[in-house]
Amino acid sequence: MYDWTEIEQVAFELKNNKAVIVETDTVMGIISKNPTLIYKIKKRSRNKKLVRLISSVDEAAGLTINEKKVIGKYWPGGLTIIKNGIGYRIPDHARLLELINKVNGVYSSSANLSGKDPVYDDKEAINVFRRYPFELVIVKGHQQDDAPSTIVDLDKLKILRVGNVDGSSIINALNKEQK
Repeated sequence: MYDWTEIEQVAFELKNNKAVIVETDTVMGIISKNPTLIYKIKKRSRNKKLVRLISSVDEAAGLTINEKKVIGKYWPGGLTIIKNGIGYRIPDHARLLELINKVNGVYSSSANLSGKDPVYDDKEAINVFRRYPFELVIVKGHQQDDAPSTIVDLDKLKILRVGNVDGSSIINALNKEQK
């Protein structure tokens, strides 16, 4: 188990094909450079996509200038966007952003077995994920918010999941920009 003061070691683990359970600004997350590892550990269907955690709006491929302007008001924060079929999020968590920068982005999902609630903290993560001691490391921490991120599909201008961010204000702003 790591502490956030050991960020270099956590980055090393990510670069060496491990998954990491970390706190985010919403629920506990599982991150990795290797998406296959997240699917395996969570027992997640390949039909369910993962999100790319990024550190800059410019890393979200294909955004228009207007989309960047609107999304920039909510990032970093509890907003996931879908653009060209890819999910992106910039978490509002300074240490996690530092880690994302060190490894040049990661895939992510909530830290849970598929269909179950996300784990609340590092201690619960140890119990739930104990079958993967060689593929998974944990950073001490706990859930920051009960609500997951809001998901807005920019390709369809549709809210896919409601969280703490008002997705309708994003849709409305983008609709106005298109007129």
